[in-house]
Amino acid sequence: MNTHKNVGEIDWKPVLSRIRWVEGQRLPTYPGNLKTALLNHVGLTNDPKGAEIYQIACEIARLTTFSDPEIVYWFSRILSVADCQPNN
Repeated sequence: MNTHKNVGEIDWKPVLSRIRWVEGQRLPTYPGNLKTALLNHVGLTNDPKGAEIYQIACEIARLTTFSDPEIVYWFSRILSVADCQPNN
């Protein structure tokens, strides 16, 4: 997978490394709930902005492959320009 692995100061390798090809699937898939994984990874689990960023990433991805790797990519790009702070 050749997407951006680090955007801003967040290392996306832990999320991207779980994405796998699954027999019968046309595109690689994240095992489990990708939204939850992404929000947990960036510390925005209970932040409405995090959920909005995820939704926008999905809407953009729908224009092309709508695959999990693409959603991760768009989520990371939008997050890098969003004005939100993780809940620590």
